[in-house]
Amino acid sequence: MNKLVKAALMAAGLALLGGCNPSMKPLGYHAQKPYVPMSLLVLPDGYTRFDVQERDELTTAVRSSGAFSFVDHGLPRKGYALVISQPPGEGAGFLVALNALTLLTFPMPYSYVHNLTGKVYKDGELLRTFSYKREGMSVGAWYVPPPITENQRQMLTELMRDVEASALIPHVDDAGQVGLVDQR
Repeated sequence: MNKLVKAALMAAGLALLGGCNPSMKPLGYHAQKPYVPMSLLVLPDGYTRFDVQERDELTTAVRSSGAFSFVDHGLPRKGYALVISQPPGEGAGFLVALNALTLLTFPMPYSYVHNLTGKVYKDGELLRTFSYKREGMSVGAWYVPPPITENQRQMLTELMRDVEASALIPHVDDAGQVGLVDQR
């Protein structure tokens, strides 16, 4: 066998064994008017490349909703902030490790619980907390995409709709000015 065929077979084998996590589709929400400039903080603030990739993907999905005129990162002392976190749920756990022995070819069923929490702050004070949960069953196999990405997309869509419906954060009007808000 020549070297080119060996290299192609090795690359194809690694691609099949490596699997992939599909990127998140756009949210099912698009804002009519953007909010005033605010801070957006997506947690966990992990340090592994997977944590950073997930945080960046969630941030990009929320930013692409058109709800933000300007986004700053962090939790400010003044102004509005939206903090999005994913409290621990339940996943496949040891079943995935057990299934790894079969190179993820044997479909191993497992139950999962995925959570997402959004907190709206104004001037450092918590205004409201929104919590979402998805439970279900899936199969651990290299040819079945994990449900977490679609669950995150659905929960972020619900969060953005609920934040819009709550009217906690003022919008920028057509002239680019902050809409008047009754501060009683």
